[in-house]
Amino acid sequence: MREKKWIDCPVCGSKKSMRVRKNLRERVHHPDYPPLDIDGLDGQFCDVCDDGFWSLKSERKIERLLAEHMAKHDSMRVVAAEIASVQEAADAMQITVQGVHKMMGEGRLKFVYAAGRRLPIREDVAAKAKKSDRLLGSTSKSGT
Repeated sequence: MREKKWIDCPVCGSKKSMRVRKNLRERVHHPDYPPLDIDGLDGQFCDVCDDGFWSLKSERKIERLLAEHMAKHDSMRVVAAEIASVQEAADAMQITVQGVHKMMGEGRLKFVYAAGRRLPIREDVAAKAKKSDRLLGSTSKSGT
């Protein structure tokens, strides 16, 4: 997918004020976790109001690094009973094992590190499985 090149700021309305900025650093604050500094980001920002948009690549990087950061901290607080195996998660969400690993890598499925492996959190797996059941249920009803 190609990114839109902004010329006029969509936030403040200033004409020809959007500029591409590269190699930026952002401090991400997430509740219940220490702040995380992420380097090497880029995006388009307004010279007037300083508001802007991260590039898709930078958004993915932020999500991935934030998920890993949260997983490392959750690994110290989550008990073993709250952890599911990757196969169990795949079965519950009706996707492949590779799909579970991809979701964890992209930050779309909460996980922890245990014994050097990424393992999904059972509560998040159940929520995602329930959501996919609702989506599958609504499409099958509308198809008949």
